[in-house]
Amino acid sequence: MSQQVLGSPRAVETAVSAVARALGSPPSLGALHVVSWPVHDAESLRGAALLAESRLSAESPERVRADHRRLFVGDAHRPAVAPTAPPPAVAPSLAALLAHVPGAAQPGTGGLVAALDAYAALLADPRADTATRRALVHEHLLTWGTRCLSRVQLGAQTFCYQGVATVGLGLLRHAADSREL
Repeated sequence: MSQQVLGSPRAVETAVSAVARALGSPPSLGALHVVSWPVHDAESLRGAALLAESRLSAESPERVRADHRRLFVGDAHRPAVAPTAPPPAVAPSLAALLAHVPGAAQPGTGGLVAALDAYAALLADPRADTATRRALVHEHLLTWGTRCLSRVQLGAQTFCYQGVATVGLGLLRHAADSREL
């Protein structure tokens, strides 16, 4: 399947950062709706439509916060549906890669957030190490990162998080197909 990507690397960087922020904390719905989603394959367009439906149906911030908590935090009775932490076997590898990205956060409990932020930072820097970007994408984002977003897509109870996950997966498909890797 070919990926149709419109816009500059800056647009992809902005979109990746928006997905990372939404995974890290319940998003401001207004902030998600001003993002110009640069990935225009059929599945990503469906994700953008889900985000538009979130706005049009006036999904309440309380409902989005509850979905975030259920998806990423869990509670005493039920674990998170889509934990963002890397699997223990690859956590050291992720930490080592993030050490090579200026300003990147350490994974902590939000490993996917840190990995996406690092990917956005690598996209923003034209002199960034291609090997680091390749390793981040292939060893982390396309493995456990994709698994997390797939769980979000299937388990979300809001249009907002269904859309975030679907667009996020589109951005990862774009990363996999990128000629720069």
